[in-house]
Amino acid sequence: MRTDYIKFARARGLSDRAINFGHALKNTLVPVITIAGLNIGALIAFSIITETVFQWPGMGLLFIQAVSFADVPIMSAYLVLVAFVFVTINLIVDLLYYAVDPRLSVDKGALAGRPG
Repeated sequence: MRTDYIKFARARGLSDRAINFGHALKNTLVPVITIAGLNIGALIAFSIITETVFQWPGMGLLFIQAVSFADVPIMSAYLVLVAFVFVTINLIVDLLYYAVDPRLSVDKGALAGRPG
C-alpha cells in the first residue's frame, strides 16, 4: 500500500475501495494464486493417505491396493493421471497469472521476430 502507483491513485482522488480492489488486489493475487495451486496439488497427493486411513473407496485406495499386489498397469495409470492433473493445475495457475498481472502481457513485435 506504500508503493508509488497507490500513492498516485490516492493523489488522483480515487476512493479507497477503488484503490484496494482496482490496483492493490491485482498485485496481491499473484502469491495467493501460487499458494492455492500448490495446496490443490497437495490435496490430490495426500488423498492417498486419507483414503487409506479411513478406508474410503477411491483412487488412493486403489493405488495402495495396486502397490500391495504389484499391479504395475494400475500404478502407471494412476501416476500418469496424477501427473496430468498437476500439469493442468500449473497451466491454470499460469493462465491466471497472465489474467491478473498486466506486466506479463506479450509484446506483439517480439512475436513477429522484430525487436520490441
